[in-house]
Amino acid sequence: MGRVETAPFWVGVDVIWKTLAAGMVCLAAAGYMFHVNGTFAEHGIVATAEVLDAGGPRERPTARFVTRTGVPIVTRITTDGTDPRVGERLTIEYDERDPTQARQRGSWWYGELPVGVAVLGLAMPAVAVWIFLRRRREYPGWEPLATAEVTDIFAVLSVPWWLAPPSSDAADESPDHDESPDHEESPDHEEGRVLMLRRDQQAIQRALPGWDLWGVGAGKERAHWQAGQRLSMTIDEVWCRRRRGERWRVKVSLLEQPPPPGTASVGQRTLLPESP
Repeated sequence: MGRVETAPFWVGVDVIWKTLAAGMVCLAAAGYMFHVNGTFAEHGIVATAEVLDAGGPRERPTARFVTRTGVPIVTRITTDGTDPRVGERLTIEYDERDPTQARQRGSWWYGELPVGVAVLGLAMPAVAVWIFLRRRREYPGWEPLATAEVTDIFAVLSVPWWLAPPSSDAADESPDHDESPDHEESPDHEEGRVLMLRRDQQAIQRALPGWDLWGVGAGKERAHWQAGQRLSMTIDEVWCRRRRGERWRVKVSLLEQPPPPGTASVGQRTLLPESP
């Protein structure tokens, strides 16, 4: 009875913020690459460099070249991903303002890579919004039916069922909760919640024909419940709404045996007494 309402139909908050964060990182990386491309487009000077050190998996190669003003420069250069050989001569471009900033010229990915990263960065927030909307459709919220409505629906059944006792969380979080002496006592049941024996689960389908019913288990386990289908033993609740996209109205907990003795039956409806 105390399951967190949003767990099985979790809206993927951590997935959403991680996707948004990844998208922002991609956009920042793409922005940096566009900035570098713009810098070389405005201040880049073409030169020929000789490879002095081929570098390694985590180290860029070192090359030597002479600027157009005759200044010799030895610096690490960015390549197109190929492994240059020592002594190989490469066409590079360097930043005239800072000649130590140099890269191999003519690599295709200088232009295409930032575009691809930018597209990925823009797509990720769209995916995050899609995930959010899809999950919100599955779990739009909880709006329980009044006890009288629940009673009218389930009173037609020939199997026993019970109105669920109020959980401590529900009592504490109720907007009508008041500590004043004049406040009326809490009801002996929780609105919209029903108890029923697992063996009688098909009676739920009979009581709610045409409703959108979902079997819910521990954690995030959930499954759409089709008419005539028997729920697995890992499913311990049935969430009910009139149609998909609407708020959940009734939740039925499946019991392996009747509630403890001491309940007072009224027809097929049994009200559980308040906990001491």
